[in-house]
Formats: sequence, C-alpha cells, structure tokens
Amino acid sequence: VALLHDRAMLMCQLSRAVTLIGFVTAVDAFVSSATHRRHDCMCTSSSSRGRSQSPSILHDSRDADSPTPPPHNELHLITFDLDDTIFPIGPVVADANTAQLATLHRLGYTGACNNEIIAASKRIRNELREVGKILTYTDLRKQSIHREIQRLIGTDTTIDYSVVETVFDAWLSERHASANRNLYQHASSSLECIRKHHPNAVIGAITNGRGNPLEMPSVADYFDFCVSGEDEGVFPKRKPDKGIYEAALNRFDEIKVRDDSLNWIHVGDDLANDVGASAECGAKAIWLTKEEDGADELPSWSTATREELERRSKLDEVARAFVSAQITALDELPNAIMNILRV
Repeated sequence: VALLHDRAMLMCQLSRAVTLIGFVTAVDAFVSSATHRRHDCMCTSSSSRGRSQSPSILHDSRDADSPTPPPHNELHLITFDLDDTIFPIGPVVADANTAQLATLHRLGYTGACNNEIIAASKRIRNELREVGKILTYTDLRKQSIHREIQRLIGTDTTIDYSVVETVFDAWLSERHASANRNLYQHASSSLECIRKHHPNAVIGAITNGRGNPLEMPSVADYFDFCVSGEDEGVFPKRKPDKGIYEAALNRFDEIKVRDDSLNWIHVGDDLANDVGASAECGAKAIWLTKEEDGADELPSWSTATREELERRSKLDEVARAFVSAQITALDELPNAIMNILRV
C-alpha cells in the first residue's frame, strides 16, 4: 500500500511538471510572436514615415485605398501654366510690389511709389517699341526701379546698381512666397493625385514670367522642371510663340527618352497662350476657366497695348477649337486627364 501511495504521488508531481513545462513553452512562444509582430509594426511605421517624405513613394498607385483607374494610355508629360492657373497673379504681384516698396523705403528712398514704377515701365516699353526692341520682364522691372530712384534723387547722381538688384531680389522673393501662400484650392492635392496615378510622367511648368514652382515649397517636389520666357535660349520666344513649348520638350528629352508617340497634356487658363500654342506643338490642352472669372480686366501693372490685346482676342477665338477638356477648378483635373487618356 505504501509503495502504491508513493507511486501515485510521484505520478502527480510528474504531471504537474509536464504542465508547467508546457505553460512555460507557450509563454515563450507568445513572447517571441509578440516580439516579431512589434518588429514588423516598427518596420511598417518606419516605411510609412519614409513614404511621407518622398512623393514618388507616397503616391504609390498600389495603395489599397485608391480606386483602380480605368484602362488608359500612359501619360508621358504634363505641363502647367502658372499665373492664374495654380495661383492668382493679382494678389501675388500686389504682395511682391509691397515688398519692393518696403525695401526702397528701408534703403532711404521714402518717397518711392509703386504707381510711379508702373508708369515708368510703360514709358520704357513705349520707348523700346518705337525702336523695335523688347526687354525681358526682369530687365524692364530693374530699369523701372532705377528710374524711380532717379526721380527721387535726380539724374545727375550716380546710382549704385547693387541697390536696384537688392530691390528686385526682394520683389522676386516675395513673388515666390506669395504664390506659395496663395495656391488655388486643390492645387497640391491634384498634383499629388497625378503623381499617384501617373508615377512615370514628367511634370513641368511653362510660364512667360518669373514664377517658378521649384521655389514654392508646397509644390516643389511635384515638378521636374520649369521653363520661363525669361530663360536664356528662350527669350524672346514667349507664349504664344511655339519656341517656349519646344524648349519645354527639349527639357523633357533631357529627363526621359521619348517614345515614337508622346502623350502630352498642357493645362492653362489662357486660350491663345496655353490652349492654341501648346496644341500647335502636339499637346492635348485642358482649359481652366475658374468659376469666379468675370469679364477680363487688364491689371493696372500690365504694359500691353490695345493692338496687342486685339491680336490676342483673335488668337483666342481660333484656339477654342483646340480645347481637349475644360475644367472650372483644379480638383476636376485628374478626371479630365483620365478622360483624355482613356483607351
């Protein structure tokens, strides 16, 4: 009996030991699994943080939350006008002119007046027109600033040209900063969507003036290049001259090898400058006509002549036939692109 009792006690203790070993093994397995899961989560989190810093990864078209686009041809190149297309030019130039005036006042020219500078620019253009010459907008503004300083201190006094450069740099810096602040609603999100659904497309800007999206932090990462009518090798071939568009195509060729067929879309608000001129060079043109647009009013700082405006009006009418799509806001742009590319 004693022997049987001892054997029963031994079996009980052995059973408890086996149970304990199984429990410890299970705990070890749970801890190991949890550690691996935590490691995986950290990798995913790290990867996600990396994506937020890189637009080309952030806009991965494999995102499960993104709807699958319909069958479409590949977009190779999309170009944008800037002024009144991704930002309103009126308040941007007004802010830049304010910075220009503030800089003149800070440098001691307290009697400086922006209206006088605008008037000087118009006089300079008229003088040049009479002798058949033109200036870049940059040189026109610098000469206008120079004349305003002359008005204040007299023509007999030598002006340090570095002063003119300082004032112009203040104007240009604020032009970029104001454009970045005043981006149209959906400008950034539409560019993001384009990058997501057309990751291989080259995105460029084509502008007659001094705007440059590469100097605008909110959209700089989306753009691959900017061509300006001020650029060496482009001036004086501003829109609607096809020379500026040919320069943009050359930039595209530097970035990417062109296929036999080029799927190129240009987006802009001006019929003659953007629609007609780009279509002549092979682009499908999307015309942006903002809902708040009313009758065209010439801005106070414009130096265009009546003859130039009449010629532009005729070009506008011809260009209407080349509109591939018309939108009233930039959030309509991704669908307009897809409709153009649809197979």
